[in-house]
Amino acid sequence: MTTVLVTGASTGIGRALALGWAARGATLVLSARGEAALRDVAHAVEARGGRAIAIPGDVTDASYRGALVARAVETGGLDVLVNNAGRGYYAKIPGIELDGIRALFELNVFAPLALSQLALPHLAARRGTIVMVSSVAGIVAAPRYGAYAASKFALEGLSMSMRAESAELGVRVLVVRPGPVDTPFRANAARGEGERGYTKPDPKAQTADDVAARTIRAVERGRPVDETSAFVRFTSAVSRWSPAAMRFALARMAKRPSEE
Repeated sequence: MTTVLVTGASTGIGRALALGWAARGATLVLSARGEAALRDVAHAVEARGGRAIAIPGDVTDASYRGALVARAVETGGLDVLVNNAGRGYYAKIPGIELDGIRALFELNVFAPLALSQLALPHLAARRGTIVMVSSVAGIVAAPRYGAYAASKFALEGLSMSMRAESAELGVRVLVVRPGPVDTPFRANAARGEGERGYTKPDPKAQTADDVAARTIRAVERGRPVDETSAFVRFTSAVSRWSPAAMRFALARMAKRPSEE
């Protein structure tokens, strides 16, 4: 039976991933801070035919990370680690608070790195996969996204090196790059002082179920990267092949009111 450890599993993409793997009969080790919401996901996993082990806690805590991986290994082995937990941060560069960006990196960068370090030997034993949930912001830094994009750029760099280094161990590294997704991400994002950030629903938003389905297929097919929508693929292509056009578009975005 496949064992999958998912962080940020109580809502959004993490919840959808848990239910998607549950339908395949997997054992899900579920991590999130909200105990009640995590318990609800665990019940839904069991109803879908999976096995659920809910372990509420904060992935920025080293002892908790160790307990998560240990519990996953106790099921018989770890096949997939999904580093999904993360948070947004909206602020123009002058408004980025240093304590805020430190906390952001603890969650978005340091926790995934540390969990991957702990999981690698166990994943190697099963020729498993590490999934890093990045973002279109991991390749393009839009206005007011500087802090968040910096965290995702860092995650992308770590993932690139890890993919090359872990290949001889038989461990694959999949980077998933969603664009806007219909989740509470915007509502839960941190903001600099006086910054409203992006608050309106995005017409390009994907469903979390769609992102999860693509991610699970990408794991099964051994893909290194999955850009989950036409919007992300277009943005990625423009950033690579027409950087001047991207700079022009970003400059126009910077002039828009912050609530857009």
